[in-house]
Amino acid sequence: MSIKTIKCHLIRQVWEFDNVSVFPLTYGYEIRNILFDLDAAGVISDLEDIGAINYNPEHEEAWSITVTVNNVEPCGAVTCDFYQGDCYNVDFKECNA
Repeated sequence: MSIKTIKCHLIRQVWEFDNVSVFPLTYGYEIRNILFDLDAAGVISDLEDIGAINYNPEHEEAWSITVTVNNVEPCGAVTCDFYQGDCYNVDFKECNA
């Protein structure tokens, strides 16, 4: 029931050093909150409760949580592999406009 591995160096800064300033202020704290929710998740329904979706039907462990600007406009997603109650390969994918 925890975050085990992080791929994105920006996500690592937020998670390990509570440095939300590596992301724009409009969504840095949202990413931090998503990370806390991922760390607390123990089962798939916990992910679904925070709005996560399985974004790859062929890979049932692949999950994504949309990140928005001021809770309105999507700007990216925090992705991870969720396996046996733990999160692996936590990453941030920006939306391409």
